[in-house]
Amino acid sequence: MDEIWKITVWGVRGSLPRPSPVCMEYGGNTVCTGVEYGDHVLILDAGTGLLSLGQALASRTDVKRLDILLSHFHIDHVLGLYAFPPFFSLDKEIHLYGGTGVTRYLKTLMGPPFWPLGIHDFPARVEFHEIQPKDSFCLDGLTVCTMEGNHPGGSILYRLDGGGKRLTYAVDCEAGQTVFSSLAEFAHRSDLLIWDASFTSSDLRPGWGHSTWEQGLELGYAAQAGQVLMTHYSWDYCDELIHCQEMQAGREDICRFAKEGMVMTL
Repeated sequence: MDEIWKITVWGVRGSLPRPSPVCMEYGGNTVCTGVEYGDHVLILDAGTGLLSLGQALASRTDVKRLDILLSHFHIDHVLGLYAFPPFFSLDKEIHLYGGTGVTRYLKTLMGPPFWPLGIHDFPARVEFHEIQPKDSFCLDGLTVCTMEGNHPGGSILYRLDGGGKRLTYAVDCEAGQTVFSSLAEFAHRSDLLIWDASFTSSDLRPGWGHSTWEQGLELGYAAQAGQVLMTHYSWDYCDELIHCQEMQAGREDICRFAKEGMVMTL
């Protein structure tokens, strides 16, 4: 598979969305990233940014199948599933991948009393796939490999390989000494490493399962990654604070900070 990969950032926040004028530059939606190759769209996490992605797909007749890879079930990573436009399209096939209990958890969350509609009410064909860290599987020419993240309650990190390209998605993961070498091996020679940059170094809370852009940069160099994209910013960080971090990282060529609407190609 030698198609160009188009990576679009649809959400950049962790914990909670932040619809605020002081967050307009980087964005206020919770994490969601789209990977488009050929006529296939693969989605990394389903935060509130998923709704904008769904609206962008509304007029696309060429995209029939969507694969959504969930890192875990914390609310900021699944909140966009509510009212996701493709669920209401009869011609769409939507596959949801997640850890133990994915079917039960999402059917419970997306239904009464938490939401008026349940999965069975959607016209689209919806299928669930329960996976475990260290599993690997194929998706339309891509190989998807997984690793357990260092996060309370667990999380799944994903690596996409295909056509000589590699993308590693590692959010909700704390870069402690015990996992650093495993992370570097998992992300080795990634063209793009998408990293959890939730906190500044001074705000970092050990045990919370999150990291900093400095740790992401260190990991990127150790893994010999082409680029490191920082995302999953703390919900209470305004544009000014994130911009200051970006300026500090500006001298590092491989480091970028995610903004909603940003498009990258591999």
